[in-house]
Amino acid sequence: MKEIVVLTPLREMKDRAEEIVREQGYHNVEVLLGSMSEGVEVARKAIAEGAELIVSRGGTYQLVKEAFPVPVVEIKVSAYDVLQSFEQVDDPNETIGVVGYSNVVDGYDLLRRLLPNPVVLVELKRESDIYAVIEDHKRRGIKTYIGDANITRIIRELNCNGIMIQSQKASIHTAIQEARRILKATKEEKRRAQQIATITDFVHDAIIAIDENEKITVYNRRAEQLFGVPRERAKGRPIADIVPNTKLPEILATGTAQLGEIQNLWDSRIVTNRVPITVDGEVKGAVATFQDVTEVQNLEEKIRRSMNEKGFIAKYTFDDIVYASHQIGECIKTAKKFAMYDTPIHICGASGVGKELFCQSIHNYSRRHLGPFVAINCAAIAPSLIESEFFGYEEGSFTGARKKGKPGIFELAHNGTLFLDEISEIPMELQGRLLRVLQEKQVMRLGGGRVIPIDVKIITASNKYLKREMEEGRFRKDLYYRINVLTLRIPPLDRRREDIPALTRYFIRKYSEKYGKPLLEPTPDVESCLLNRKYEGNIRELEGLIERCVILSSFDAILAEGDGERRASQPPVQENGPVCTDVLPPDWDGLDLRSLEQKYIEMVYQRTGGNVQKTCEILGINRTTLWRRLKE
Repeated sequence: MKEIVVLTPLREMKDRAEEIVREQGYHNVEVLLGSMSEGVEVARKAIAEGAELIVSRGGTYQLVKEAFPVPVVEIKVSAYDVLQSFEQVDDPNETIGVVGYSNVVDGYDLLRRLLPNPVVLVELKRESDIYAVIEDHKRRGIKTYIGDANITRIIRELNCNGIMIQSQKASIHTAIQEARRILKATKEEKRRAQQIATITDFVHDAIIAIDENEKITVYNRRAEQLFGVPRERAKGRPIADIVPNTKLPEILATGTAQLGEIQNLWDSRIVTNRVPITVDGEVKGAVATFQDVTEVQNLEEKIRRSMNEKGFIAKYTFDDIVYASHQIGECIKTAKKFAMYDTPIHICGASGVGKELFCQSIHNYSRRHLGPFVAINCAAIAPSLIESEFFGYEEGSFTGARKKGKPGIFELAHNGTLFLDEISEIPMELQGRLLRVLQEKQVMRLGGGRVIPIDVKIITASNKYLKREMEEGRFRKDLYYRINVLTLRIPPLDRRREDIPALTRYFIRKYSEKYGKPLLEPTPDVESCLLNRKYEGNIRELEGLIERCVILSSFDAILAEGDGERRASQPPVQENGPVCTDVLPPDWDGLDLRSLEQKYIEMVYQRTGGNVQKTCEILGINRTTLWRRLKE
């Protein structure tokens, strides 16, 4: 069955309609015969077979419109149709009854002045009323009636004159054109509605919208799952029947949005947002979104568990950094600022100062904290494998390559953070390709032909002075300036001895719990030894030292080591004067005054075992000056 069906009561009218269809090339229009209740059955069958719109006239139009939810277009009775019917009346003085439903007789009174005869309007309510109504008017002396085909048939059965109103070709064509316009608009509306339904069903949140009468107009698939009511039952129903304790009617009344409200729904915690739908300044409805926090938390936990199994997770935060010094406090403040941006960060510091601890903390403080954290030590990868590890490879790209290939570290870190430790160890020939990846934000696997976009925050670190490496030709200048936009310098432990007691207590607790040992209590002598020793391995050296003491349940090793260092420290240090020296070291010969001064400061600092207070007292300078001169 075609999309549009023209339902006509007479063969002559059907012929006119078919002629219009042929002339205009209306391929989606079909013409059928049917009048009144018989026409309703014809329409029922047509709709069942796929008709989307019915065109009819008179009483048949009225009955079909009331019987079916599809659009129905009326072939209207024009003034020309009515006037033409009166040409069949012989006596210009005879009173004529014009019979029909309200859609037929409307407007006839405006034609009274044009009609040659007196006119009585005979309006019908139901098809079953025709006989009684005509009988009543017949008793009043009206013998001639004008109406549609079904009415004139009954009129003739009652021995009255029946003149049928004929719909002319122009009236039929106008109705078909209107039907085609409505069908096109209906299809467009269906397309938009389906598009909206698809979009709302695709999103993860439950969405419910209501009109100004508090009836549901939008109810997506997620809402079905959340509230347990099928869409077919929910749409068109009052919102209060579907959502318990709903506040959407409040939005209609106040026009004020309610955002981020948390509520309990059965066993779930729901975050709800409600906003008004405003048209031309008036609230015409409201929409609410519902997000299951419990499900989001479970999904997040699943993702983090998966990343943890692969090792792609940052364990530490800034709260895990143990310190007491002002220097580390400033480092943490700077690192938190850097974490807010996706700009590359370079972390400088000697081996063992905690560069990866800071890197993981930056990741967990950033907006990427739910993404992967991938850390790689460039010095631990054989130069021949760096390219495949960094950029990945496709199946069969080289002998020994895995089936299905392997993603590189940039792919693995997509939407997260990539930490490249000891970046200075990357061979020069690969530094150029690394630079291109950082600039273009895309990689191509070895043996592959497609470009893979990546979104990665880069953090690099090195225990070498990268600028010197660049100046001496061992590190590309363009790569240096690309990764060194934000620089974080972490001082060695010898430059922040205030942290030693706090770190000592932390490591004692850590390894006592690990090995089931009682807590050791450092004596003043032990603390003095720890404060005055030199830590070439930085925090890692202190940690190893404390772990050994916990295992042995004794600080004897530290005390013995301290005694040995003091005995070996010659010449002795005076309490309130310069260091005693008989002769200057041979390598001091020929130095200028400034260099001699620097050498002397270093020697005093070393021979006091790194004791800042004693060094300052001997040299007669303050701590700030000492740190600056040592840094120089």
